[in-house]
Amino acid sequence: MKTTRKEIFWSPALIKKLRGKRTQEEFGSLLAVPKNTVWRWETGGVKPAGENAKRLSELADREYFLKDWKLVGSVEVLDDLEKGSKKLKKIVEASLRRASRMLDG
Repeated sequence: MKTTRKEIFWSPALIKKLRGKRTQEEFGSLLAVPKNTVWRWETGGVKPAGENAKRLSELADREYFLKDWKLVGSVEVLDDLEKGSKKLKKIVEASLRRASRMLDG
């Protein structure tokens, strides 16, 4: 599943998960931000926005982050492919937002 910056709400828990075992300094250098910025994101002091959120999403794409996430429940597409794809995209976005909030809690 390919994600885009629109699909991901970068919560502190999700950022920590993406950082993994890297230090905040290592992670910050990947994103061209100081380690203190990473720390503020992870503590919820500030939320990544704009270019930083885009960089997080690009890194997530490169590392296939969230590639194993699956929708809960079932989806039935009854219309043409494009219309069904749009419906599915909305469902996936909602699922990712819910999962982000759950990881945050």
